[in-house]
Amino acid sequence: GNTNKLINEFNDFKPNLLTMVPRLLNKLYDTVMSETSQKDHLSKSKVAIQSKLTEIRKGNFSCDTIWDQQIFNQIRSMFGNKIERVVVSSAPLALEVADFCRAVFSCTFIECYGQTECIMGCWQSPNDTQSRETGIPTPVNHIKLIDIPEMGYLKDEAKTHATIDDAGWLRTGDVGRWTTNNAMQIIDRHKNIYKLSQGEFIAPEKIEGIYGRSQFISQVYVYGDSLQNFPIAIVLLDDDFVQKWTAENDNDSIVLDTDESKRQLTEIVLKDMIEKGK
Repeated sequence: GNTNKLINEFNDFKPNLLTMVPRLLNKLYDTVMSETSQKDHLSKSKVAIQSKLTEIRKGNFSCDTIWDQQIFNQIRSMFGNKIERVVVSSAPLALEVADFCRAVFSCTFIECYGQTECIMGCWQSPNDTQSRETGIPTPVNHIKLIDIPEMGYLKDEAKTHATIDDAGWLRTGDVGRWTTNNAMQIIDRHKNIYKLSQGEFIAPEKIEGIYGRSQFISQVYVYGDSLQNFPIAIVLLDDDFVQKWTAENDNDSIVLDTDESKRQLTEIVLKDMIEKGK
């Protein structure tokens, strides 16, 4: 389907259960924050989020607070106003985005961790309201964290042995840690961390997640080579947002039909990406 029409479809179908991936929630967060970018409005939004989180962590999921009336109800209405549970998986969700979404939806919000080969490994219980955690292991699973060896594998074993160790543990390739709440927190992917020629380690998925929060960007892919001292990013623009931005900023002259207009647009997008990366 067309992801640009998702909000309209949410409003039409009015779901009770919302299953999301971080990329879509990042876009929602960035859109709302861009519209409240004026200093006073931004400060008000931050106070509203913290106030709602305080109530939610007391077990109060009311949607009738002053902050709901002024801010959150309008956002929630875009999803049909019937959502009772939100489940997020596939990649780590940034703390500020998770807190924002908990405040907006004001319902059970579950971050979980799993793998296609091994179903759901961890998920938050309905009473767990901490962001950036993926909960405790499910009753049918045992999970073990091991140190990442600095030198990598000593021998090239068969694929089956590379996936399942001698004790029967499935190697997922994820980097995680146990929090003080005895909950799992996923930090990164072991197989997605590589070293550049000068010895610097790069986590491309993290970089893609940061740059992907630019509203100019539809998709981004980060690639690195151990023989080079820098990574590169391949960026696909969001045409709808580019057209909207040019109209709102009186930059209708920026169209991709000349080298000069392409250069101008590239500078604008790069500047926004750098701001997102700070």
